[in-house]
Amino acid sequence: MTATLDRKRFAFGTPGRIQGPNSKPRSIALVGIGEGGAAIARNMEDEELAQLDVHVFARSSTRGDALAAIQAGGGDLRRNLTDSDMIFMVACQGDDVGLAPVVSGIAHSRGHPVTALYIVPQGVDFRSEAEDETLKTLREGVEVLVIVSDESYVPAMIAALGG
Repeated sequence: MTATLDRKRFAFGTPGRIQGPNSKPRSIALVGIGEGGAAIARNMEDEELAQLDVHVFARSSTRGDALAAIQAGGGDLRRNLTDSDMIFMVACQGDDVGLAPVVSGIAHSRGHPVTALYIVPQGVDFRSEAEDETLKTLREGVEVLVIVSDESYVPAMIAALGG
């Protein structure tokens, strides 16, 4: 009896594998929400990463004035989020993230998932989720929530993702 090799079968693990993961530069939108998130986003502008589009919203606004606040942030956020492959929001513990649901809404209307990076400094009392309004607001509008203790994680992650 002779065994024949079926050439149409893939080797183990190959069917879902992306053959050229870095073949196309990824466009990343980083949205700094609140004072701390805005400072981190501004620092990322200094990194001069070619594929990174930074937006800063240091202060929130009332729901009716959200569009004016976004327009005051410079540029057309709706268009820029549409053009991005990945969308990240960054905020620090205690930041006013009132515009986070608006940013998430724009991204979701375009079919883009949103990742939030929440910075809680090491050694700072991390209150329960029920008490942490910033955390609750971020969690409600994103698909992935990353909680880190060091803001240096943000530029390292963006650079690793191809920003």
